[in-house]
Amino acid sequence: MTLARLAFAAIVSFGLAGTASAEAITGDWLTENGERVTVAPCGNGFCSTVATGTYQGQRIAEVSGAGPEYPGTITDPRAGKTYKGSMTVRGDALDLKGCLMEMFCKTVQSWRRP
Repeated sequence: MTLARLAFAAIVSFGLAGTASAEAITGDWLTENGERVTVAPCGNGFCSTVATGTYQGQRIAEVSGAGPEYPGTITDPRAGKTYKGSMTVRGDALDLKGCLMEMFCKTVQSWRRP
């Protein structure tokens, strides 16, 4: 095998390994209070919509990116306020982070796969 073919094989293998290890944000998630939220592609990113419970049908996040951190906006359905924030996938967990004045950021909820 020539050096060029070996280099090409290494690059392809590395690229496929990186793709396989990316954690998917799409699908169903359970919130801390047990409600189900569905994350699906929308526009140029992903939207989270409450599937069960009091706030059923409300969109509570719009994010974009390639992960594992997806920046965008997070909406508190109880207060009806929207904040800059992000969603970060950690295996079977999804952390929502909200920011106040774009400086003070904290994880506000951690969701899990059903």
